[in-house]
Amino acid sequence: MTADLGTIYGLIDPRTNEIRYVGQTSKPIQVRLAGHLAAPAPRVKAWIDELAVEGQLPQIEPIREEVPAAELDEAERAEIAARAADSDLLNVVSNAVGNARRRKASQQEAKRREAEEAAMNRAWKQASWRLVADQIRAATGGPIAPSDVPVRPIPEAVWEMYQSYRETGDWLARHISDGYILVPGVGPTVAGDSTEAREGQEVRQMRQRCKDGLQGFMRTYSCSFSSVDDGERYGEGIFGRGDDAYEVAFDTPHHMARYLSWISWAARSLDPWVALADAAGIDIREAPFVDWVSNDPDTRAAVRLFQDAGTAGYIGRRYDRWDTDIATFILALGAAHIPGFIVPELLKFDLRDTLIKVAKDRQATREMCDLLVSIDPRALDTVYGKDRLGHADEALGLSAGVAAQVIKHIFGVEHRDPDSEIGRLLQRNAAVFHAPVAPEYADWSGVHVPAMRAAVACFCAAGLFSGVDGERRKMVIDRSKRTWMPGGRGAQALDELVERLEAKRAA
Repeated sequence: MTADLGTIYGLIDPRTNEIRYVGQTSKPIQVRLAGHLAAPAPRVKAWIDELAVEGQLPQIEPIREEVPAAELDEAERAEIAARAADSDLLNVVSNAVGNARRRKASQQEAKRREAEEAAMNRAWKQASWRLVADQIRAATGGPIAPSDVPVRPIPEAVWEMYQSYRETGDWLARHISDGYILVPGVGPTVAGDSTEAREGQEVRQMRQRCKDGLQGFMRTYSCSFSSVDDGERYGEGIFGRGDDAYEVAFDTPHHMARYLSWISWAARSLDPWVALADAAGIDIREAPFVDWVSNDPDTRAAVRLFQDAGTAGYIGRRYDRWDTDIATFILALGAAHIPGFIVPELLKFDLRDTLIKVAKDRQATREMCDLLVSIDPRALDTVYGKDRLGHADEALGLSAGVAAQVIKHIFGVEHRDPDSEIGRLLQRNAAVFHAPVAPEYADWSGVHVPAMRAAVACFCAAGLFSGVDGERRKMVIDRSKRTWMPGGRGAQALDELVERLEAKRAA
């Protein structure tokens, strides 16, 4: 072969006799094979190493011989293109189809591994939360039970309205299957005479009137069992959970009354345990949640009642952000106040962040603060910022504490706001955390606060706050209970509504 001519060759896999690489050379092809074996490209090397494990070497065969040197590049591209669709070529630059196929396979494998890793991480995290949830459940006994929640009777007028709502729904369902087509806002179009059409319209209107009446009653009933947290939805902080309770299949008026009376309890006392169960992978709609959450028969009966209600039933408040916040808050309570509590390694960062947040809220107990310092020795700076008053003493050559005394003299230590910048400066200079005996969140509002109070009440009831005496413990528990018990103002509104409904029924 002369220098003006060259060869297009293929490297052959001896196991399959397939061409795996197409190249060009102006030297004898056996010399080129030796070059591949001595210094292969990365992809070719991986293939050669694979063959070597089986004691084999690639073979080389000419594809086109005596190709003019000026035409070698074009000839190589043509041979690669001719084989790209059907062969898994190792050529990196020119084999666009083969490379695309490999890239796709590589991407699919990466996605598979990513999904597998994510599933494993979820499983590990759920297992970590299950360890936390079981420890807290064992130490506290579960949520405060609804044993003393009164069940207010359902008025006859409401029960009749509910029965009518169900009956009209059944009637419409039967007639739709017989050919009725109900168009909301327009009225029914019926295959038949106009008498049936008018009848269908009347039934539909009656059902709507029943729905409006039931929705108003159930909202008012539910709100009467929640006397705090004004400013939340419907002014009573239960997020409208009773609004669509008319969709639940109730057997008796007492069945309905129990459901409505316990909605506020489920919205407050049960929420922390729903958050823990969610994090731990316990399905709150299934029997294992009932078995896990409490040994108390009233609590179990209430949970089953909501589970049996199906999709219309409410068990806890379900928001991702909410669930994370309340679950890690209970983790912080347990880690600080349950003797011998085991904190899974995977949750330590979450624990640290929550302890910092609670300390900034001035709700971290002494035990919680000590735990935070053990995790983060610079926690005082993290919570309050740098000790600028101490630095001022040093910079000005003053005795330690002088700058703090000046600040107290100017702003008044008795009336300072601990959440203000001045309050944080003084707290940091004192080098101690503000630490109540229990994180009561008494003057706080927000969607997460009632559940946090309920969690604290559980710990109080279990005697896990060492600094809380019997009288204080009762106060904390009673304050939480008031968020799901009947209130005077709400009860009065319900009484007035019942009077109007009964009067309308009598008329």
